[in-house]
Amino acid sequence: MLSAGAFAAQQLATVEQRYDTPEGLLWIDDSDAELTAELALSQFREGNGAPLDRPFPSLGFRRGQQWFLLTLDNQSGESEWILQAGRPHLDYLDIHLLDAHDRAIGHWHVGDRVAFNKRPIPHPHLVIPLHLPEGKSTILLRAQGDNAIEMPLSLSSNRAFQQQDSRRQLGNGLYYGAIAIMCLFNLLIFLSLRDRSFLLYVLYLGTLGLNLFAREGLAYQWLWPEALWWNHHSLPVLNLLSVGFSILFACSFLQLSRHKPRLNRGLVICGVLLLISAPLSLLNFSFFIQASSALALIWIIIISGIAAIEARQGFRAARYFLAAFLTLAIAASLYVLKVFQVLPGSWWLEHSMQIGTALEALLLSFALASRMTALKDENERIQREANEVLELRVRERTRELNEALSARSEFLAVMSHEIRTPLNGIIGTLDLLRDTGLNDAQQRHLHVIEQSGNSLLDLINDVLDYARIEAGKMPLEQTAFDLEALISECVELFQHRAQVSGNQLQQQSSVPHGQHSCGDAMRLRQVLVNLISNAVKFTEEGTITVRARREEASPDYVRFEVEDNGIGIPESKLPRLFEHFHQVDNSTSRRYGGTGLGLAISRQLVEMMGGEIGVRSSAGNGSCFWFRLPLPVSSVAENPGTYIEAPTDMKSGRVLVVDDNHINLMVAEGLLRKLGHTVDVAESGMEALAVLLGKKEAFDLILMDCEMPGMDGFTTARQIIQMQQDGRIPDTPIVALTAHAVTDKIRACHEAGMISHIAKPVTLEKLAQGLRNIMKQR
Repeated sequence: MLSAGAFAAQQLATVEQRYDTPEGLLWIDDSDAELTAELALSQFREGNGAPLDRPFPSLGFRRGQQWFLLTLDNQSGESEWILQAGRPHLDYLDIHLLDAHDRAIGHWHVGDRVAFNKRPIPHPHLVIPLHLPEGKSTILLRAQGDNAIEMPLSLSSNRAFQQQDSRRQLGNGLYYGAIAIMCLFNLLIFLSLRDRSFLLYVLYLGTLGLNLFAREGLAYQWLWPEALWWNHHSLPVLNLLSVGFSILFACSFLQLSRHKPRLNRGLVICGVLLLISAPLSLLNFSFFIQASSALALIWIIIISGIAAIEARQGFRAARYFLAAFLTLAIAASLYVLKVFQVLPGSWWLEHSMQIGTALEALLLSFALASRMTALKDENERIQREANEVLELRVRERTRELNEALSARSEFLAVMSHEIRTPLNGIIGTLDLLRDTGLNDAQQRHLHVIEQSGNSLLDLINDVLDYARIEAGKMPLEQTAFDLEALISECVELFQHRAQVSGNQLQQQSSVPHGQHSCGDAMRLRQVLVNLISNAVKFTEEGTITVRARREEASPDYVRFEVEDNGIGIPESKLPRLFEHFHQVDNSTSRRYGGTGLGLAISRQLVEMMGGEIGVRSSAGNGSCFWFRLPLPVSSVAENPGTYIEAPTDMKSGRVLVVDDNHINLMVAEGLLRKLGHTVDVAESGMEALAVLLGKKEAFDLILMDCEMPGMDGFTTARQIIQMQQDGRIPDTPIVALTAHAVTDKIRACHEAGMISHIAKPVTLEKLAQGLRNIMKQR
């Protein structure tokens, strides 16, 4: 054989130096795989080897064997060296170490398709320990594979290699750790926002990072060291997955479905096809490794152009996206051109994908943050517009509801007025008939009419109270009143009815007589009257007891009980007893009358006054209704109201009654004359003004109906007051005598200048009591 000294040798002068891509590297292309190691060495000795002067030898995709020869001259005094040859994705690499006389010193077999545990040094790169003799020696290398063949070589001492490898491991840890953190971070954002772009970005960045992890041999070392077949075929699969997810991510991020739906549809189909075809690359490695590399370059150019158009049209996030993909586009383009031997290889080109991916991930983070900000602004705008629309609808619905409530209130007011007007004629006429010498049968008939009229009046009052409570317009007052006197009056109201039914109605109260309490006397009386009325109604020949006492634990609270031994209530019916329109059974209303509103109104009134109400009962054993209210003791009677005994004697006066209804006018005139008053009448507002102007003697009181054709009672009252202020007529108090009993109409009466209100229908007793209170106040 020829001497090794015939070749240019790489001199190893010092152990501190690392020798990258040594000089004098020769290459022979053995595409037909005809040469053995001896024949290849002979070819080199005969001068057939081509010199590789490139700093990073890259031969591209080549079939067959590639032979390399490197001659060394070790003058360092160190025999232990580390050779790093080729790239981690090289399929097969044979290394023959020869001494100065071409005698074999060592032989190693490594590569991507060689089991990881058979490597002389467990390292992701192709690393071989060499024992170099002093002086000249030769390294003969045989490379073969379906992937691009690249042959960078480096020689370093053990110490220099350890230092360089430590820096490489630190760089890999920082780089791939950052990739993993970015994936995890964006995955958490996706789980929070449910924006598909973040999930597709995680899949894209994850597959791209895994692709680079596999190219560096790290996946073979850490993820699948035993999966020899998969380690070889994983690169084209990861290439196609990276490009496929990149297409889907770009379409979602750039919102092409909104701006360019047809282009988006085509790109999405391409991306899905790439994902589906990724497993097919396992069938033909050589074709798919080259095709996927070329496809990556084509796709990067296309998406960069689309992003540029989007950015030019004002899509802010597309600017970051364009900048990010341009860095990757440049890096990937250089890498692919190097693989296909358009550009010469170098360390920078070999690691351009890592550099481009790092810059892309950084810039895409800004792009995603910008898109998140844009989405937030868009969501805020949508939310703001939705709130405005909602507020508008709420205002419209509120207006409609108010109109409906007003219409309902107006309807109830009109119905109340229209029903009370004929009732006033019925009930008022009954009082006029009592003293006309009727026989017993006629008196009984009269009593039936009276009871029917009162039942209808109670129904109207219940419906009005229910409507006021539902509309939140039930007024509550806080005045001082004699609690004992109020209870006595309520009991006295039902004594006659109780006696007719054979019942004994009694009162047991521990509240001191004359002690004043603070609360709403009218609503308390309404609740007591309702409960006593029910007890009398549902009891025959029994006992009804009304109790009241202050609680020892809470002296400000008074507990009331109305107990009877009547028909009782089944326990299964008690939970729904206080609901609206609820009867214990269907026959109750027919046998005993009632609407089922009384108890519901009582419950709402008690709760409005800050109390609570309940019942104890069982079928056939009677009932005990109870409620408790805050009624603190008042040292001063602020407003004795109707429960302070009014004087029984009352002067006769001159009264003007104004009403357009002839029957009501007749009833009012008859009742007033029965009370001893002198009465004049007027059937309209204009007639009332004429009577006041024409009478020389002043009136003591004017009873004014509110609803009259032409000039109504409110307008008439204002005209009268204006004439009084002008001195044309004497001052005369005006009192509303009207069928209106709702709060709004009562308020309108006072606003028109009327000093009080008497609701129709009126009886002799009711009219007398109202007039006594008015005259007493004046």
